Order: sequence, then structure tokens, then C-alpha cells
Amino acid sequence: MLKPVGLINGHYECRSLDETLPIFTDLLAMKVVERKEKQAVLKHPNTEWRLVVHEGGPNAANKPHTNHYGFRVGASREIPKAYEYLSDHKAQYNIKSVTKPHEAHFAYSIYFKEPGGNDLEIEYYNPAAMKQGRSIAAPHWKEPLSEEQFPGRGYIPQAITHGTLNCDDKVTNDRFLEDVLGLKIVGGGRMSTYIKHPDTPWYIVVLPTTHRDYLSAANRFTLKVATPEEVEDAHKEFSTNSNQIGINELWDLEEDNGRAFFIFSDISKNWWEVTS
Repeated sequence: MLKPVGLINGHYECRSLDETLPIFTDLLAMKVVERKEKQAVLKHPNTEWRLVVHEGGPNAANKPHTNHYGFRVGASREIPKAYEYLSDHKAQYNIKSVTKPHEAHFAYSIYFKEPGGNDLEIEYYNPAAMKQGRSIAAPHWKEPLSEEQFPGRGYIPQAITHGTLNCDDKVTNDRFLEDVLGLKIVGGGRMSTYIKHPDTPWYIVVLPTTHRDYLSAANRFTLKVATPEEVEDAHKEFSTNSNQIGINELWDLEEDNGRAFFIFSDISKNWWEVTS
């Protein structure tokens, strides 16, 4: 089993960085911390998790609604304001659609389709859910952003809270996430599973789906382990015992400036990266 010290990155494929980056910076309060020709790294001021955005070109596929990232606001009244602002600026940002505010399982949210082929969520999560054992309902920030830091929209994305994945079989996939990847199940129910690293608040929602649209490796999550040697040991174990463990596809072990890493797809054909 991996012994990750963090769930550190999400990876996200769009069609054009020039079209999609303003969605994150202007509408979701993220900052570009690094940009290359076909890749940009973004960070929200209240979230240590990085989002690595890959430019896949005009033929990059539309992603399923159940593969999205979510951003949280601090008050329920901000959700209608977010709906209003995004609806009023659809043409400016080439937004394809915005759903009306709706409630489900303590969450009050809207979804919108950005021009890069992805859905994004802005949500309010009622902290009363903590009394029901939903630890994810706790605020994901220590110091909230102020109106001065994100003015004029009527809402303030206070953190990026979660990503989502699909799986084929919930029981089998849950076992893989815990026993192989070393992640912790922190909630869910009959259908969904919430997983995270125990030391950090952001989480991944996993939903079993009958008809899958399998994603490329440009859509993955990164687990960090303590040393390059642990990366090498994990790669050897995954290579030797892939069938028993549930590894679908394993890429070569690589090194970059002293960082060892490899990419693989799991028992449900979702993509991950292990890095030092």
C-alpha cells in the first residue's frame, strides 16, 4: 500500500488555455502560479492543492458532468448571486450553460460549462451537516477572502474543495482507494464515496456509473510520497503484481530534477500520478 503524505494536485484538460484560464482567475478567484506553452498551474489563495491545467487542443473531449471540480462560498445567499453574475457574463467568457440554483444533500449550488469542455460547480455547503458526521462540511479556509480581494461579483469562492471521479463498482473501487492508494474514506453513502488524505481538507467524490466515458491521463490526481525511493518501490510493486493489485495501465518510472514519478490507471481506469 502507498503511504501518501499528501493529495497535492488535480489535473484538468481543456481545449485552450487562453479561453479557460480566465474562467478560473476571473470567476473562481484562482491565481496562475506557472504557465508553459501547453500547461498552466493554478492555486486558490486558501487551498494548497494545485490545479494543473493541460491544453488538449480543439478536439479535446467534453468531460462528463460527474467529472468536475467544486468551489465553495461562505453563505447561501451567494449562490443566486453567482448564478446571476455568470448568466450575465456568459458571452464574455464563452460559457455554454449555467444551471439554476438547486439543493441536494446539504449543498446549494450551481454548475456551469466552461468553453474547454468541463463542468464546474460553485456551492454552499451547510455546516449543519457536520452534526450528521459529514466532516467535509467544515470550512476549507482559515481566513476568508474579502470583498476587496474579489470585488463586484456578489459571491466569493473561498476555496476549491473537491474533484470528482466515476467508477465501475463501488465496493471494489473503495477497497482499491483504501488498501492500495492509502486514502481515507470520510463519507458518502449507498451511491457515493468521499475520499481524502487525512491531513488535508480537499476531497474527491467517487460515483459508480454504468455507462462510462473514460478520461485521458491529462485528467488525474497526484499523490505525493515521502521519498524517491518510495516512488521506485511502488512502481516495482505495481509492475510485478498489477493483476492482483488492480492496476489497469502503468507508465514508465521517470525522474525530473530529482523528483521521481510515474502515472498509472487504476481498477476503474481512472488516472493517478505518484510523485516524490
